[in-house]
Amino acid sequence: MRYQGKNVLITGAAAGLGQVIATSYAREGASIAIIDFADASDSVAKVQALGQKAVAFQADVRDQAAVQDVMQQAAAFFEGRIDVLINNAGFNGHYNLVENMPLAQWRETLDINLTGTMLVTQAVIPHMRASGGGAIGITASNVARRGLPYRADYVCSKWALLGLNQTLALELVNDHIRVNAVCPGPIEGDRIEDVMVRQAEAEGKSLSDMRKAWEDAAPMKRFVTADEVTAAMMFLTSDAASAMTGQALNVTGGFLMT
Repeated sequence: MRYQGKNVLITGAAAGLGQVIATSYAREGASIAIIDFADASDSVAKVQALGQKAVAFQADVRDQAAVQDVMQQAAAFFEGRIDVLINNAGFNGHYNLVENMPLAQWRETLDINLTGTMLVTQAVIPHMRASGGGAIGITASNVARRGLPYRADYVCSKWALLGLNQTLALELVNDHIRVNAVCPGPIEGDRIEDVMVRQAEAEGKSLSDMRKAWEDAAPMKRFVTADEVTAAMMFLTSDAASAMTGQALNVTGGFLMT
């Protein structure tokens, strides 16, 4: 198993993609720690049912003191070694034209998606450095490489994550810490259903028309699955990707090809 004996820390893993990431690493032999604003006990139970150690810490990734505190607790749970960090915590953002965007909404989205990722990564670096290296994965988005009307706060937060991804890769390369990202297309599940409902409302379209338009935009004519996104992330943080850092892999059914 690729992650036998490895310690993996995941943010935003109470449900959805994050939960799939947690259970997938566990199936490959990893012990799991979760940081989430929500109660992640269900994910912990699923990991433990697979025979692996798991713990969850409830914290807001925007709160620097809280992040530093739970990172110390996670490191203690892992007996000092954190091999992999997956920055998956994120917020769908708000639905407004830029000219109508309330500043508080703009800041909320960037604080969660961008600053939260920075704070968690900042807190994990000393632990990875002390144990000789590690791998960091970032969940970005297909809109990290394109625009999307009514979603400026979310789009800009995801574009910025790719800049953070490349900068961290350069800053940490001498510490043997690799940093890579995944850019998913729409992922089947409850979260994308909520996104489509709100996007359809903003654009004055029906939900069925919105789904068809997004499916038709991908050459494979479908949304991707959480398992497919997770597979790409697990590759990037594995030894099989030992020569890759600062990269961002598209998992979009062919919608993005560069």
